[in-house]
Amino acid sequence: MESSENQIKRIVLDRMDRCGICHRSFEPEDVHVLSRKPDFWMMLVQCTDCHAKSFVAAVMKDGDPREARLALRQLTEQAESGTVTIEAESGDELIEYAEPVSAHDVLEMHEFLESFDGDFRKLFADKS
Repeated sequence: MESSENQIKRIVLDRMDRCGICHRSFEPEDVHVLSRKPDFWMMLVQCTDCHAKSFVAAVMKDGDPREARLALRQLTEQAESGTVTIEAESGDELIEYAEPVSAHDVLEMHEFLESFDGDFRKLFADKS
């Protein structure tokens, strides 16, 4: 018999099917359960090819869709403004989602590496 988590993931995949950016077909491993409440689950669906992310709320039988939409909106706003940290199902493991690397970040690293001599001890030395 299929577990409730696998059933929920299958339902999500039936609805989403493909990545909206690169059109790659989603796999069950692309769906990550972020939190579970009795009336709704919050999940992240992430494409392994283009790294596009979608947050999904699955509302259970008697769940309040408004509460799920509010939680989904808050999670999306946090993700758009920077880093989102969510307690994973294990209870002590934290999952951190950060904003993507920008072109400015790449240019900054390129400029740093042009003058970097490879001395990591000096780079990370305690300067106090």
